[in-house]
Amino acid sequence: MEEKSLEFFEKYEITVIGTARTRGAFRIDTEQGPKLLMPYSGSENRAVFEQALLQHLKTQGFLVDGYVPNKEGNYVTQDEYGDSFLLKDWYFGDECNVRKPEQALMAVKHLAALHNALSGVALSVDELSGAVQKTLPELFEKRNRELRRVRSFIREKRRKAYFETIYINTFSEFYEKAETALERANENGCGEILEASVKAGCACHGTYTHHNLLVQYDGTFATVNFDKACLGVQIADFYLFFRKLMEKTGWNRQLAGDMISAYASVRRVDRAEWQVFYLLLSYPEKFWKITNCYHNGKKSWIPQKTTEKLLAVIEQEKEKEALLADVVAGWCR
Repeated sequence: MEEKSLEFFEKYEITVIGTARTRGAFRIDTEQGPKLLMPYSGSENRAVFEQALLQHLKTQGFLVDGYVPNKEGNYVTQDEYGDSFLLKDWYFGDECNVRKPEQALMAVKHLAALHNALSGVALSVDELSGAVQKTLPELFEKRNRELRRVRSFIREKRRKAYFETIYINTFSEFYEKAETALERANENGCGEILEASVKAGCACHGTYTHHNLLVQYDGTFATVNFDKACLGVQIADFYLFFRKLMEKTGWNRQLAGDMISAYASVRRVDRAEWQVFYLLLSYPEKFWKITNCYHNGKKSWIPQKTTEKLLAVIEQEKEKEALLADVVAGWCR
């Protein structure tokens, strides 16, 4: 690490032994244990909110990456160029291997236990600033506008690339499902469910994926990267983990049932929250994500990977629909 970066650590009450570059950050070996220094784009208030959740989880016995305050008592520290950083506790371990069903189910139960611990969290008004989930109608409406915008753009093109031809030919099928999900979200009182969750102090990790689960030598999990944490409907965390794993396994119904049962065996979920889970799954999020990637990328050259992802979504759609009807719908009754 550069000399100026070593001087940066004089702002903390730590003794640095060594440093190493890692993905998007620096791993720091200190006499106080391993740390991770990473860029931070949030405010001090946002960091205070995250640390409040992390400290709460630590008192419940969870391994999490708590933040290290600098000598001034702040979590966000700027370098000589004005760039902001966070220094946090870190752990040695491998990312959770979700291709092993037993480890995936352990991760699901861990999430449910995490949610139990993150229920009834008491936070001040300052700590809550900007840390509340969007309602499903707000989320779906925003995405649907983006879908319509990209459809109009592609329609007006005289010469269409292979990706664009496939996209426009399948757009109606996916957009109809997006609109149906929006209509059902408005009808099901999703705003009231969110309001009740916030009032009850229910917090979510925000990006609970295998990348943010480090398996320790004894098989326990360290949960890291709470930078998208918020108060809201906790089943949204399970949805993200569930959807990503289903996409990797071709919407395997047996595994899906096992995952839902594993989550429900640790955390009690009422019918209204299962309906939120169903709505999130019924929305064609992967199609929207591909749309968003295309919209923000270069139109003169569309990566082959983007086309492959679109074809995979189309191919798996029937399996996804069957899983919704045969496995998920039963939990909503």
